[in-house]
Amino acid sequence: MDSMESKEPTENTQNMAETLPDKLSDAAKVQASAAAGADDGECFALKSVPMSIMAGRYAYWSLGVAMAVWAALIPFAMERLQVNEAQLGLLLLCLGLGATLSMPVAGALANKFGCRAVQNVCIPVYYIALFLLSFVPTPLTLALSLAVFGAMSGTLDVVMNMQVAFLEQVGKRRLMSSLHAMYMIGVASGAGCIAILLQTLNNHILATGVVCVLILLAMLYFQIYFFPKTKCREEKTPLFTVPRGIILWFGVICFFLYMIEGVLMDWGALFLHRIRHVPLSQAGLGYALFATTMTCGRLMGDRLGARFGSKNLLFYGVLLSVGCFLAVSFIPSGYAAFAAFFCLGLFASTTVPMLFTLTTKNTMGSLGASIAAVSMLGYLGLLSGPAIMGFVAHNLGLPFVFITMSIFLCVVAGLLRCLKFKE
Repeated sequence: MDSMESKEPTENTQNMAETLPDKLSDAAKVQASAAAGADDGECFALKSVPMSIMAGRYAYWSLGVAMAVWAALIPFAMERLQVNEAQLGLLLLCLGLGATLSMPVAGALANKFGCRAVQNVCIPVYYIALFLLSFVPTPLTLALSLAVFGAMSGTLDVVMNMQVAFLEQVGKRRLMSSLHAMYMIGVASGAGCIAILLQTLNNHILATGVVCVLILLAMLYFQIYFFPKTKCREEKTPLFTVPRGIILWFGVICFFLYMIEGVLMDWGALFLHRIRHVPLSQAGLGYALFATTMTCGRLMGDRLGARFGSKNLLFYGVLLSVGCFLAVSFIPSGYAAFAAFFCLGLFASTTVPMLFTLTTKNTMGSLGASIAAVSMLGYLGLLSGPAIMGFVAHNLGLPFVFITMSIFLCVVAGLLRCLKFKE
């Protein structure tokens, strides 16, 4: 009897110890972790959630700035290396290859070393690679630099989405859409900045160096606020995980959603010029309108998601996007096409952020592996989409590019109605 009585308090104590963390508030958890000698950086970030959100915005913005600067460097690279468009296209595959290969392992790296550590390494390497792209002297060195640049881009894409997922959990607010908007703002501001510097300095290497130095100086301030919570000690994430179940379906959906931007970027201006007879000098306005309204829509996306729900916002955004693609295809007017591109940016703006929000709520296994799988399939859509549509345009005509996209999005809408997942 004595032994049984002495055993019961021990078991009760253990049960209480196991259930106690669930009952603690976030603030109490922070204090308990600090008292137990947990990661001081993590406790600091938990107490500084607003600054961690600002650091997240900076990270997304810096990713967009670098892409805009590289776009401005492409003509200089062609002239310096004396390569034609076909050869440049092959070299650009190295960027996509580096990003695609890095994404599956990014989640595992973040789980092992933490978001902060991965970002603090990848952002400097990312901008060093960008600076090298401004003067590397041979096609081989350009290919290697592009591969590193793409690998850092892919890794940062995954890790930053993980960081936003953790910040949403700790901050008790939606952030995914507004932080994705910062990438688009970074592209716009980076394009404007490099254009001014190229005009002022008349030296593309010096102009690129100035941008890189300013970004890395800003990182010295923000790096301490990068959210470190991904040392998931209870998770042993393999370097590569094959997506399955609902995560695989989310990846397929992301593949088609990323195609929207790639198709409009590569085929929108050509369609407006050849089919709708818009002057070549104005044909680029279609994508500009799309990018502008996409940025505005993403800035509002978190509030809309909180009000209407991620699933509804994703489904109706896809459905309305179908209407925009059909309008571009069948209304024989350049002004109507411009209006459709304008509306498409608004309707499609929240689809990708809402999909990533749903991914974090329906994770199977490791959060990092799930986000990496969805990101990788989406990036494949961005890269392969324009090529697939090039085959369609060659065999059926340019209008069928947008008709085909509307069919793909109808399939996506059907999947969203059929699949069962957590809201």
